[in-house]
Amino acid sequence: MHMHAASSEHQHGEIGEIRYRRITAIWKGSLCFLFLVLCVLLLWIIAAGQTESVEKIYYPMAAILGMWMVGPFFFMFLNRSLQRSTVLLSWDQQQLRAGQRKLPWDQIRKIELTTPAQSKWQLSRSPMYAIYLKDGTRVHIHSDHLLGKKRLHHSLAMLQQSLSEARQLNRD
Repeated sequence: MHMHAASSEHQHGEIGEIRYRRITAIWKGSLCFLFLVLCVLLLWIIAAGQTESVEKIYYPMAAILGMWMVGPFFFMFLNRSLQRSTVLLSWDQQQLRAGQRKLPWDQIRKIELTTPAQSKWQLSRSPMYAIYLKDGTRVHIHSDHLLGKKRLHHSLAMLQQSLSEARQLNRD
């Protein structure tokens, strides 16, 4: 993850951005792929008839559970490694940008780091930035397990500082 300070050369007048490392998405996706290959290997061992009766129960259960728990992560990391941009969030003095979504600072009430209460498929919950808007809605920017805890907290502090500075500019 790269976080940039104010710079006159920076595109679009951005004063900050939060990036993930593409190589992190690639190696995590590769580990998931290897695990999925092991799950398929378990199923192949059963299909080839090289198991005993007890293994015929445990191997398919392990393979299916493994695919169910690791498969979505493989596709998530694959998607992140193939995306053109590795920027999760960027901001300037006027607004915060998350993908195509633009959120003016004066519409943002607060920014926090949180995790979902429950994962959709009981999978590992990815930390995310929760951006609370003044109209009562909330925008979530998922980190997809691509940022470490230290980087998440450091970038949150930068976002909160930028929000505070934008509020100060609006008061003046």
